[in-house]
Amino acid sequence: MRQQMVLGDFIFGLSRGFAYSTLQRSSDGGWGDLEIIASKPQSRQNGQKLEKLTFAGTAMAAVGMQRLDQLRALQDARAPLPLVDGIGRNWGLWRITGLTENQANVIDDGTAMLINWSLVLEEFINA
Repeated sequence: MRQQMVLGDFIFGLSRGFAYSTLQRSSDGGWGDLEIIASKPQSRQNGQKLEKLTFAGTAMAAVGMQRLDQLRALQDARAPLPLVDGIGRNWGLWRITGLTENQANVIDDGTAMLINWSLVLEEFINA
């Protein structure tokens, strides 16, 4: 069974009916500026900020709604989770900082036929 990523025990991938279509990774170089009155600011190394990952995708019908509920349960646990990609690379521990869903084409029983979602993870460092 192919998978894109595994967050804790949550599997992203087409085989699970919940794949992401975009992944944005953001990292910071740790540089800041110290303002000087009579000249240009001086560059200072303040230390790197935590990395962030934003996954986004589209899910369909009740399966998508169930998978988002599973992600919310992981978020509610308030614990760092291991992240491993489909080729087996361990990305370390991550925490869920945001989960957004936008339901569309909702039928009469409340099931959304189309769900656009995004998940924001932030690196967990406890050294």
